[in-house]
Amino acid sequence: MFEQNSDQLAALQILSDELGFFEAIDAQHRAFHVTAGDTLLVTFESGAKLWGPDVATALDASLLMIHADGPTWFRSPDLFDFVDDLTDEGFFDDFDTVLFAGAGMGAYGAGAFCVAAPGAEVLLMQPIATLERAKVPWEVRNRKAWSLRWGPRYSYAPRSVQAANHVTVISDPTETLDAMHASLFQDDHTTHLRIPHAGPRVLTTLHGMNLLTPLCEAAMTGSLTRPTFAKLWRARRDYRPYIKGLLKKLIKADRRTLVRHLSRHTLARKSVTGPAQELDLVSEALDKAKTVRAQRL
Repeated sequence: MFEQNSDQLAALQILSDELGFFEAIDAQHRAFHVTAGDTLLVTFESGAKLWGPDVATALDASLLMIHADGPTWFRSPDLFDFVDDLTDEGFFDDFDTVLFAGAGMGAYGAGAFCVAAPGAEVLLMQPIATLERAKVPWEVRNRKAWSLRWGPRYSYAPRSVQAANHVTVISDPTETLDAMHASLFQDDHTTHLRIPHAGPRVLTTLHGMNLLTPLCEAAMTGSLTRPTFAKLWRARRDYRPYIKGLLKKLIKADRRTLVRHLSRHTLARKSVTGPAQELDLVSEALDKAKTVRAQRL
């Protein structure tokens, strides 16, 4: 899972040809569909973050993956026409449940295009609402995408998701710009799940914690509630990259007492790393924070 190369895409294309369809939409977008069940997982993906096929397999779900070659932000008239055709042909009506899901640029795609299947479930991880300058003048990232045409079709994700049955938005409130995008999704059928200190690569973090499959499964069944997610999010306690990232933030902020508490908590949880690595992690953090000397651990 979570690796993308030409061989993997070629294998998925063969599987799609046999069990669904494959379509080269334009020079930068391809669609892979594999039929496997009455539930459909629709993912928007790009580059090295290929995760939909494995999640669909784990859930015995059918898959429709829209793959972009580069940061296209799925702003393609040919792609618009392709999705229009799917709607007109009743493609989405053939499934009992449809989940649109994506992260980052993929979350923008999932949010913007879910309007093609009214009543779908939607899971947006670190979503971008749009990069249209008039709507998000405070967004300073992805400058090359500012010149893309951001309307009128499949353009503003917070408006498109109004047609969904339920929308789940997962975001890190400590990442200012990401939190501002997430705040634009405010309809009554939207649930916000916050993952503080997850950092700028939310998809990588959730994958590393093995949460992508249970998140999609819960979103499909309408059971991705805040209490359910809180239980899943406990996985961060045993995820070394998350702990290291949090320690770095605390050290930078000179929160010495919190560094000491977190470091000792890490030592107490043997599932995080091996004993030698635990001691190295904690000793380094405490030394940098100048709270206690590492030799006392």
